[in-house]
Amino acid sequence: MQVVHATFESGEGEEAVDLLKRLGLDIENYKLIESETGDLLIINLLYGNEDQLLDGLKEQFNFSESPDRSLVIFTPDTIIPRDKEKVKEHNYRASRETIVTYAKDNSKVDSQFLILAVVAAIIASLGLIIDNTAVIVGSMVIAPVFGPIIAIAVGIVLGDLKLLVQGLVAELVVVLVAVMIGVLSGGIIPNVTINRALQVRMLPTLPDLLIAFAAGGAGAYSLVTNVKQQLIGVVIAAALIPVMATIGIGIALWSWPLFSGAVLLLLANFFALLLAIVITFYFKGLKPQFWYDLTAKKLIKKSLIVLIISLILLAVPLWVITYQQMVKEQPEDIVRQTYREYFKDQFESRLIRVEIEEERIELIFYSPQRKEKEELDSLAKQIQRQLERDYTIEFEIIPTQRFKVDANSS
Repeated sequence: MQVVHATFESGEGEEAVDLLKRLGLDIENYKLIESETGDLLIINLLYGNEDQLLDGLKEQFNFSESPDRSLVIFTPDTIIPRDKEKVKEHNYRASRETIVTYAKDNSKVDSQFLILAVVAAIIASLGLIIDNTAVIVGSMVIAPVFGPIIAIAVGIVLGDLKLLVQGLVAELVVVLVAVMIGVLSGGIIPNVTINRALQVRMLPTLPDLLIAFAAGGAGAYSLVTNVKQQLIGVVIAAALIPVMATIGIGIALWSWPLFSGAVLLLLANFFALLLAIVITFYFKGLKPQFWYDLTAKKLIKKSLIVLIISLILLAVPLWVITYQQMVKEQPEDIVRQTYREYFKDQFESRLIRVEIEEERIELIFYSPQRKEKEELDSLAKQIQRQLERDYTIEFEIIPTQRFKVDANSS
């Protein structure tokens, strides 16, 4: 439920009430307070008539130019409706004005927006370089990346080209800021290496795309139902700012795999988020004002085609990486894990290489001691048990020697 406080010039309140009656609003859902200084009309938006009612008021009264008129929409913390059965019959959602206002306010490129973008990019870049998950998550919460995507989606659904462009510009600004700071961080900080945090974003998979799609749907649904607490979880799940910073670090390190993988992940997340938000808004009944209806229909149709085709094209390399990681590389991970547990070599300090072919596995490692065949047979059987497949397993063992040289010897 939302509540509208509309103020009018003295005597205009009755005109507004006549409009509410024509729109079929029950008298129990509005209250007019008249005075010589102006009229106050309080309206409960509870039964699925939000947009029609607000459009009618804005069309009949000019709230933006008259100092005696205003339109305030807010959501109360607690609602005890008179007619609970009637509330259940209607699929309540936030008013169009509420969603549009959120989109405009959170995609406005001003000093506050830029400061948040810079701070979030710095935190994300440093968190990635030191491989600190808590720091990376903190950057996601700060980053102003979700608002512009909402603005783009609202612009598409409502046929509002101005809002769509505003969202695109804001999102592009965040990308440029994050990439530039990633480049600076990767160039200034010495000995930056591709650690686990960067590697995860270097190798995006299909599950990443599906997570972004689900997060976008959750974010749009929380806005439509006017429950915004879940948006923090959405921005963490979508995780765009660390990906943008990773692109910059990839440029600083001259690492094509890191750069290209992060670009692929960013595009996949962006298009998946946008598609999910557009679909959710549309099917939850977010409709444009009637004079934008034709523009919105054309824009939604074209946008859906572009988004779906883009996601299909992006899904191809994502599927290849997914197959490589989860199907082809999984046996190698199992072999390495079994090796670590068997020889108690947690950091694989003596393991040189693991090669896996169709029916053959080869392990190459250093050993300061001679390995008996029985010991290697036992390791081979454990590997076969873990893989649940009969491989031919070969070992190449490189013996090592230890020498001690006296520092005083000549």
